[in-house]
Amino acid sequence: MIKFVGGLNHVFRRSASGCKRSITVIENKRWKSNVGFVGLGNMGIPMAKNLLKNGYGVIGNDVSAERMKFFRGLDGAETADTLQQVVESSDAVITMLPESQHVLLAYTALLNSSKPEQLFVDCSTISPESSKKVSDLAQQKGCKFLGAPVSGGVVGAENGTLTFMVGGDESTLKAAEHLLSCMGSRWVHCGPAGSGLVAKICNNMILGMTMAALSEAMNLGVKLGVEPKVLASVINTSTGRCWASEINNPVPGAVDKQSPSNNDYQNGFKADLLLKDMRLGESLAEGAHMKTPLTRQTVDVYAQISRMGWGDKDFSIAYKYFKEQQS
Repeated sequence: MIKFVGGLNHVFRRSASGCKRSITVIENKRWKSNVGFVGLGNMGIPMAKNLLKNGYGVIGNDVSAERMKFFRGLDGAETADTLQQVVESSDAVITMLPESQHVLLAYTALLNSSKPEQLFVDCSTISPESSKKVSDLAQQKGCKFLGAPVSGGVVGAENGTLTFMVGGDESTLKAAEHLLSCMGSRWVHCGPAGSGLVAKICNNMILGMTMAALSEAMNLGVKLGVEPKVLASVINTSTGRCWASEINNPVPGAVDKQSPSNNDYQNGFKADLLLKDMRLGESLAEGAHMKTPLTRQTVDVYAQISRMGWGDKDFSIAYKYFKEQQS
């Protein structure tokens, strides 16, 4: 935990033995302010790294002790054992959590310890209704809140090129722009609270369907004898080109990039999270009395992938799924 004491930073670090030790250090002048970051997963850690690179002090928190230990090893990074400590030590707090229930629980604790006018930005992909609930709670506490889910995947998080789809007050977005600019290259104000989530869910419905379609087509082409790199090159210079084909190609070796398929489908956007987002899309469609047959078929594919035990793999593992279905 970090506390400010007479112009000094009073820092509690954990030693290698796991015990807390107290250190007083002169405040690092390169730090612009302290930002709390809750959720140090595949997306959270690279996003927090980019805040560190841009001169912010970052206080991280995660349910995983292993991730907390890794994060403490980064230059300028600290960790806090509780959400209360995160809030008390930070001027702004960013959250990146898996599901609606995690966000609602986290913000119950965060806002209980918040300061008036404190800024909170939730980058999780959750239901629009859940984001609206958090926004209302923040308003009641006199705090500023944005629901700002992201697009760009782990590669975008690492390169600082994420797109933020923002729901909330425009003046709050203005106040958050410098933080967002450290982690992304673009942000779009989609409307009031919850609007950014609607846009993100629609985007991820398309993402899931295009990955399933690409995986199916690449599987066919490779089975009929076309080399993966040749097929990918044709697609990426033709009308089938898309983010999935060019950046996150599902076939190992098809592209010379940081594609998870080149790393046994590790460290990407988990298939189970894509499935969660597709189901959120189905729920929104049901509420709007709309039919989404292509989404339903894609949900079926990823539900089967999850049952096969591949839910923690990158969602491009759909290629392996189709390949094994044919064997």
